[in-house]
Amino acid sequence: MNTLPDPRRYPARGAPDRLLELARASLATGDPIARSVHNDVLLSAIRACHAESNDAEVAAALAAAGSAAEYACLVQRAGEASEAPLATGEIGARLFALPLVIVTGGREGAILSGALPDVDAVSALLSEHSALGDVQRFSLGNALCTVDRLEAIGCGELARAQVDALARLAPGFEPAPIVLPSADESVHLRFLVGVAWVSSEAKRWISARDPVGKWATPLTHLVAGQLAQPNVTVLPLARPPVPLALAAAIGQAAVAELGFQLFVGGALRRARASTGEPTVIVAAHRADDAVPGPHGEIRVTFSSPFDEAMCDAWRWPLGPADDLAAITASITGLLAECRVDGVVLVPEVQPDRHPARPHERLLLTHAHLSTDASSQASSH
Repeated sequence: MNTLPDPRRYPARGAPDRLLELARASLATGDPIARSVHNDVLLSAIRACHAESNDAEVAAALAAAGSAAEYACLVQRAGEASEAPLATGEIGARLFALPLVIVTGGREGAILSGALPDVDAVSALLSEHSALGDVQRFSLGNALCTVDRLEAIGCGELARAQVDALARLAPGFEPAPIVLPSADESVHLRFLVGVAWVSSEAKRWISARDPVGKWATPLTHLVAGQLAQPNVTVLPLARPPVPLALAAAIGQAAVAELGFQLFVGGALRRARASTGEPTVIVAAHRADDAVPGPHGEIRVTFSSPFDEAMCDAWRWPLGPADDLAAITASITGLLAECRVDGVVLVPEVQPDRHPARPHERLLLTHAHLSTDASSQASSH
């Protein structure tokens, strides 16, 4: 077994859904050209829904998606549909966001500013390195806003907004200060939101597939300097700017991956300094029943047969569109790079809560694995 079972509960196939059937047709074909045609038809259908203020049909299709691939296909097309197509010679406004994964430490209770004092310097850096493709005219707000604020704006709302309304949105995002929960390293997600004026003649506009450019290192130093405080370490790591509709998911994925890397580093140091090489259990867990929609978690625990009190744990949340195989590969790949040999992937989906202590979330450690589960599990 080289992946985990999917703990998310997707609905069974119900009555035919127009948008969902188009997504399924795209996923069913192995021909790239045919898939592109299916995606274009789906994109046009979602754009028509947005134009008619029929966001409910798009929401219904997402709610009926029967797999992560179907959900991701719909979300991707809905994000593309949030940007209205431009006629020849037309200039349109596009909202974008720059995800910042900010690692902090040093002084519990310290509060970092929720806004950059010199956002013009950031804009100049992005412009110098053409971080927004062929677009040179853009305006960047100085507020460091949260993912909740981005998710509150629907794709349909973006698609229907007039140019002047989009231009007013970017500076209107509320700053969200960062409070350090402890002196230890912690990870925070913030976004800088901007509006760009894109011409139909532009050959390249930003996308979710853009790599991190040469601007990333100087931007880290620039933002860190603007957020600096005595006795506080600040490391802002930027992802490439992306269309606003895609930014939340990309930022959350980056936070999960970096957070796991920091967790593994700390857990390994503690284990190897005390009991030696740890046993690492990787298991897929159902989400809390109170959480609506197809969600789940991957839980990774470090334990030792020589110390029953040892238990370091990390919870990696799974959203409806997340690629479980890719996340599993990221987890096991990092553990392999760190030369952790005792990795066990549990083959069965686990509950959210401990069966004997329902007030506690279940964490599987070496001692908790039954003989049957251990024999079925795959060492990686």
